[in-house]
Order: sequence, then structure tokens, then C-alpha cells
Amino acid sequence: MSPQNIAKILEAYGVPIVRILPSQKGYRNASHPIELPDGQLINLLLYKIEPGIVDRINNANRVANFLAGQDYPARKQHDPRTLQIRAGKQRTYCCLYEYLPGTTIPWEAYTQEHLKQLGQYMSDMHALLGTFDYSGLSSVAGEYAAIAARMERYFADPGVSNAMRQKLGLTLTLPMFEKLQRMLAWARTLPGTQALHMDFVRGNILFNDAAQITGVLDFEKTAAGNPAFDIARTLAFLLVDCKYKAADKVRKYFLMSGYQKRGSVPLPPLKLIDSLVPMFLLHDFYKFLRHNPYESLAQNEHYTRTRDILLEHKMLK
Repeated sequence: MSPQNIAKILEAYGVPIVRILPSQKGYRNASHPIELPDGQLINLLLYKIEPGIVDRINNANRVANFLAGQDYPARKQHDPRTLQIRAGKQRTYCCLYEYLPGTTIPWEAYTQEHLKQLGQYMSDMHALLGTFDYSGLSSVAGEYAAIAARMERYFADPGVSNAMRQKLGLTLTLPMFEKLQRMLAWARTLPGTQALHMDFVRGNILFNDAAQITGVLDFEKTAAGNPAFDIARTLAFLLVDCKYKAADKVRKYFLMSGYQKRGSVPLPPLKLIDSLVPMFLLHDFYKFLRHNPYESLAQNEHYTRTRDILLEHKMLK
């Protein structure tokens, strides 16, 4: 969006500005840092239009504002209003947020301390959200049951299975999805349901130079479920992306040294966490296949590392 249109949005918010800083684009939004006359920075987020985006924005703001009110470094709103913006035939939604310091860093740069911080701050977040009213949030188990059904339809396509076998040398057994659905149905019955982040990954975590977390962003995937879902989603990312650390070290620093020892709540059973990690990795594998030519996948290190872990789990062969 042009600086002129951004200035008009800020005028609608009644915000005087000095300058608009370079923007950053995410999966679901574009972020525009704004400098105010007193030197303070705020963030204007423009959201992509997609089904249910208003509910996603409202739920994200509700959860993040609650955490920020408990002195947790979540991004909170600078102004409580969500504005609908029209520019010609285009329509979008926007919110104004406080600016959090720090930067994202590559997973390759994650040290032992970074991993411990991730575990600690996730545990502390879960402790705070244990008192949050999660009514209105979707069920994470329900969301992934729908995702599993979509994956099953995709992999059941003869064209897909033939291409996988011929171009990737891989096969996937469909009965696996029946097992996934049973596990997710069981997960709905687990105690300890609460609000979760469900996107506690590299691009949404800010660190300072001392490897301390200074900000947790983007709660648009927030949903309700057992904390094991949140932990397993992040662990799946870490196992793929922390390529310079052995899997047992990643698990030790993130789960045991960080979440369990430094955090505020006990770690859910490891058996439950470990049962969920392959599901998240399979979803990542599915997205690689859906959005990339099969011929190029061998050059994608994240794909190859995801594939190799799934082979170890015997979800692929």
C-alpha cells in the first residue's frame, strides 16, 4: 500500500506521524512501523482478506492484549479499533499496535540459550492463558482433523501418488490418516484445554542481543486445546530448522531445560507431545508438495530435512 494511503489510515486513527518506516510482509499481514512526534514507534498491520479473517483478528487481539496486560511481551493494540479499508475494489482490515523491540534471527543462529528462552516463555504463556476465557476460539484438534481430511484427499489422488513415487521415490500409506483422526478425536477429550498460540515460531519471536525474548507476535492462529499441541508445533519447527544441533539436544534445551525447569507450568506428557510432532511435520510436507514443483524439492533443505524425519517415523517410505 502506498505511503499516501497509509497516511490516510493513520489520519482515521487520529495519529500524527513523523515518518513511515520500511514495511515487512508476513504470511497473513503486512507491518508498517510508524514514528510518532515524540519518537515513539507503533505498528500498523494490514491483513490479507481470507475467510474468517475478522474473527481471527479479534481472537488474536483478545489473547495478545490479555497477555500484555499480565506483563508478558505480547504485541498489544495501540488503539482498540479494527478498521475496514477500501481502496477502489480492494478491501482490507487494519489494526494499530504497540511496537516491540528486538529482531527475529535465523534458526541456524539459535544457541542453547535461545532454545531455553523459547521453552521458558512458552511455559509462562501457557500459565497465564490457563486463566483466560477461551470461549469463542476454535478447537485446535478440530482444525487439524479438517486439515488431515484435506491431506488424505490430496494423497489419495492417483496423480499425486504416481508423481511422488516417480519423481520423489516416496510413498505414503493412507491408513495413517485413520490413525490421525482417532488420535485427534481422543485429543478433544483431554483435560487442560486453554488458549494456545499455535504459531510460536522463528518469525514471530523477537530477541535482543543478549538472547532474551523481547516480543511474541502474530496470534492469528490462536485456538483452544491442550498445551501439548503448542509445544509439538514449535518442536516440529525446531527439529527441522536447528540443523546444527542434534535432535536430542533440541528436545533437551527446549523441553526440559526451558519449558520444564525455567517455566511456570509442568511439561505435558512427552508421549503426547511426541505423538503430535509427526502430524505437524506431515502437514509441512504436504504444503511443500502443494506449493512447489516436485522437481525442485530436492534443492529445498527444509523439505529434505522434513522428509528425512518423516522417513524415520515411518510415515513415508
